[in-house]
Amino acid sequence: MNYSPAPHIIDQMHTSNIEIRDLLISWLVLGFCFALILFHSLSLSGFIIALIGLGVGFICHELSHKFVAQKLGFRAEFRLWQTGLIIALVCAFISMFSPIGFLFAAPGAVYILSYTSRREGGLISLAGPSANIILALIFYAIAIHSSGLTQQLIGKYGMLINLWLAVFNLLPIPPLDGSKIFAWKIPVWAMLMVISAGLLALYIFGMFGAI
Repeated sequence: MNYSPAPHIIDQMHTSNIEIRDLLISWLVLGFCFALILFHSLSLSGFIIALIGLGVGFICHELSHKFVAQKLGFRAEFRLWQTGLIIALVCAFISMFSPIGFLFAAPGAVYILSYTSRREGGLISLAGPSANIILALIFYAIAIHSSGLTQQLIGKYGMLINLWLAVFNLLPIPPLDGSKIFAWKIPVWAMLMVISAGLLALYIFGMFGAI
């Protein structure tokens, strides 16, 4: 997810115990939610697989926003959104009893202290989904080049989770990343959406081979 202006953000190129705590809580809650949706159970193995696949994607997504924001000279930190985490939990439990799983995942955002231009907002927003697309391809490589079942499952579901994160965050609906990218440059938004949604569709219809 993208960022919003907020007070009380620490100095550039630093982190804090609050940010680490918020990232950890968001990661654990979303990992739990994805495990319920993907495996329709509360198994420990499913939770661990979801945590790995999601953890890398979620952390890299948010820190990519923060890194680009700081490179542009802004002070930025991640803060969780309690309501978003509750909505994610409700969606996950409903999906356990539904043939079609859906997760509204808005656990928080990278907050920026000062105003950003449309270009700066677009560049910061671009970083998150781009990181997820790259990670999806890395997880695909893990899936097809691993010999163990656990590694293959981590690669398979890591790819699915990261493609889903990219597509969801690219929706042109405020405050998601897609709305900022769309407002900045529609062709850039369209290219990313076609790539991520196309890869997700290929995955769903089994076009990536035996993974």
